[in-house]
Amino acid sequence: MAGMAAAWRLSEPGWREEFESITVYQRGWRLGGKGASSRGAFGRIEEHGLHVWLGSYDNAFRLLRECYAELDRPATDPTARLQRWDDAMIPAPTLGLEDLYEGEWHHWLGTFSENAQLPGEPEETGRALTMVEFVGRAVLLILDFVRSVPNPQHRRDRGDAGTLAPALVAAALGALLEVTRQTDGNGARDDGRLLGALDDVLTGIRALLGDNSEPQPELRRTWGLISMVTAAVRGILADDLASQPLGFRAVNDEDLLEWMLRHGASPSIAELPLVRGLYDLVFGYVDGDPKQPQFAAGLAAFLIGKMLFDYKGAIFWKMTAGMGDVVFAPLYQVLTRRGVGFEFFHRVDTLHVSADRNAIDAITIGRQVALAPGRARYEPLVRVEGLPCFPVKPVAEQLAGGGGVADQPFESSWCEWPDAEHRVLRRGDDFDIAVLAIPVGMAPTVCRELIADRPEWRDMVDNVATVATQAFQIWLRDDEPALGWPYPGVTVSAYEQPFSTWASMPQLIEAEGWPEQQRPGTIAYFCGACDAPTHDGIVTSREAARFRDRTRSEALHFLDHHLGHLLPGAVRDRGFRWELLCGSDREDDTAFDSQYWVANVDPSDRYVLSLPGTDQYRLRSDESGYDNLFLAGDWTDSGMNAGCIESAVLSGLQAANAVLGRPRAHRIAGHFLP
Repeated sequence: MAGMAAAWRLSEPGWREEFESITVYQRGWRLGGKGASSRGAFGRIEEHGLHVWLGSYDNAFRLLRECYAELDRPATDPTARLQRWDDAMIPAPTLGLEDLYEGEWHHWLGTFSENAQLPGEPEETGRALTMVEFVGRAVLLILDFVRSVPNPQHRRDRGDAGTLAPALVAAALGALLEVTRQTDGNGARDDGRLLGALDDVLTGIRALLGDNSEPQPELRRTWGLISMVTAAVRGILADDLASQPLGFRAVNDEDLLEWMLRHGASPSIAELPLVRGLYDLVFGYVDGDPKQPQFAAGLAAFLIGKMLFDYKGAIFWKMTAGMGDVVFAPLYQVLTRRGVGFEFFHRVDTLHVSADRNAIDAITIGRQVALAPGRARYEPLVRVEGLPCFPVKPVAEQLAGGGGVADQPFESSWCEWPDAEHRVLRRGDDFDIAVLAIPVGMAPTVCRELIADRPEWRDMVDNVATVATQAFQIWLRDDEPALGWPYPGVTVSAYEQPFSTWASMPQLIEAEGWPEQQRPGTIAYFCGACDAPTHDGIVTSREAARFRDRTRSEALHFLDHHLGHLLPGAVRDRGFRWELLCGSDREDDTAFDSQYWVANVDPSDRYVLSLPGTDQYRLRSDESGYDNLFLAGDWTDSGMNAGCIESAVLSGLQAANAVLGRPRAHRIAGHFLP
């Protein structure tokens, strides 16, 4: 996505006055990287994992809206299903979390009030939340969650603890409002008394939660939430983040949970569903180990504020088709109209440093397969249910190479199909400027000369960590209410590892091409971290196959043993009802082979982590160290240093701005970390 964002900004009207040409080199047959999707059997959507956009992604939404406006499907493609951007993206205001209490899981759903704003408005500039606004929003957040408690009444036999609870609510809200009153536009005036009041609240909450004795899970969660938010506000004040030049970055060397505990949060918040859900959101587990949660505190607090306090329309937005259909196919269509060239099946192998070590002198590329005779270019899109999409395999008729060419894993780092051609792009002849929009997991291979040449590249590769992920999708014959889930469309997190996040995706049913007798009533996505090692950036094809097999095995176990809590009607005493799966006539676990699962262990597919103490090793888009090389990706220092679509778009726009000699923040919306 970072590469597409850079190409979008660079190819705006008048671009030929700046450049002779703009060309995108892409391994395999699809655009999108970790966001790529395709259409498989029955026109079903197959993703790398779950992709949900936050309502605070102003730059990503702005780019998408610009793309759909320029695409102008009502005039150019009136039969296409998704005519406008708001046909392609729909609000998803309800967030679900799972809470394990005394050996039983409990649903915790909260609906965040929708507002009249729209993300990505053209005139939106964005700005920092002041401390007054941050605290005011924190109060509203607490009230939102209090309203989500089904029965807020305490048991009357609780004695002192029963009377303490409402007093704690009043004290917490009173203390937070006191922050508001004592704050001005230059930050909070900390006179010690305010921190003392917050400490009193936190001490009371710890007394209530210390032994986890609260018999009502809903109330225990509410007090945990108040403890978390109050500790975060205390941390902002005590660490003087409002006036620090680095802002939230000043505490990025600490883990989020450790930082909140240091500022008085109850130790029990480690098991608070919202806390676990935040780590799930960013796959924040070192080496994919759920026992090693890590998430840089400053970035986490900043993202929490953006996510909860700065959303437009709804807290989440979901796509009504695959990400390849909704985002990358339209981008390809418009960029092609603008004159941007696309070279599919071109694998970037090595960047070569010039003799004076000031520039990239050459780029070695493997052309994976030749086009069929008479073809000038590869056309990647097919039409499914009235929508341009990327197919699950290359279009064989467009390629040379004979039988079997379309079955080759051209997107894999271990593809063994012999290259059709070895190409070397030369500076001055084939390119003047390069934008490297390749995931950091590929840097040890693609950038080995840069790593040998510059210590900052070595530091980045050694310290900016990644994690493998895994996912599976199932299509069930019955609808969710019939299966016992009354909240279609909700995304749920903080559940059983390794598939701790699942999403109800009924909005996709109309976008797929199932025959009526096979039409699903439920589409469910599951994802989580995977503990596949990096091996210095390379995993063998044999290991990749082993992890894929393990993902299948763990998915079968999940369906048999854990799906019943979410969809009770999908299981019997003996386990999952395999006859429910669409696309199969089997009634045992071999029916799962008709579904979709993936282990994202390829260096190009791994998810970048936001670990404490690693911000300093990220390079900005204009900090490659080479005059003609610019960087784009969610692994760069974009000001939102997390693995998300907004970070990728930010980085791509910043790279384009640097190429064009513009300020870093030119036409970029929002406030981001300095």
